[in-house]
Formats: sequence, C-alpha cells, structure tokens
Amino acid sequence: MPMQTTVMSQDRPGGVTAVAALCLLVAIASLALAVLLGVHAVPLSSGALLLGGGLEQLGPMAFLLYAAIMITLAVALWRRWRWARRAAIAVAVIGIVMAVPGLSSAVMDSRIFAIGREGLQVMIRVIVVYYLRQEPVKDWFAAN
Repeated sequence: MPMQTTVMSQDRPGGVTAVAALCLLVAIASLALAVLLGVHAVPLSSGALLLGGGLEQLGPMAFLLYAAIMITLAVALWRRWRWARRAAIAVAVIGIVMAVPGLSSAVMDSRIFAIGREGLQVMIRVIVVYYLRQEPVKDWFAAN
C-alpha cells in the first residue's frame, strides 16, 4: 500500500482574506479621517472609534501611522509573510487591551451605543486572534 502524504493547500484560507480585507478597510477609514482632520472638517473625537485610548488626540499623524501599519499588515497577510500572522495577533490583542477601559466606562455610565460599539470591537478582535491561532492557519503561513 503506497504511503499517503498530506499536501498543504496553497489556496489562501478565506479567514486570512477576510482579516486582510478588514485591515485594508480600517486603513482606508484611518486615511479618510487623517484627511478630514487635516482640513479641520471633523473634531479629533470622531476618530475615537478607530484608535481609542485617547490616541485620537494626537491628530492626523496618528491616523496616518495607524493606516500605514494596517496597510502593511494587510499586504503581509495577503502575501503570506510568516511574521504577518503574529503581528496581526499582536495588533488585535493591543486593540482589545485598549478597548477594555472604554467598554468599562460605557457599562458604568449605561451608554448603550458605546457598549455595543466597544463590545463589537472586542468581539471582532477576539475572533481574529482565535482564528489566526488555529493550526491550519499556522500551517498555511509556515508552509511558504
């Protein structure tokens, strides 16, 4: 009986495509906010949804830096660079840590919209971390 070998699929997992697309979407939103902040069309607080933790108060440059990070991450995930999986996990975990104070504050003040907004961010980031830690995804990144 011939020995069977397991061939790792070279097809990009759908979840990796989704995470890369999410990174790109966040980058586009961050770039748009940087432009709007640069021309003084919106207040700094309008960017709290993206950066949070008070980082939006640093101005348009903070949004440009965040956009650069997210674009780099999207490209790296798409191109299957080994470090991209770990970097995406790190960015998601940092986002979770930064969202917790806002979520706690919203719960204490009974701000329903803020609870939903911050809670959704935490849930999406937890899903990203969970997905990227799965063995098939690890194996896909390791196989290049």
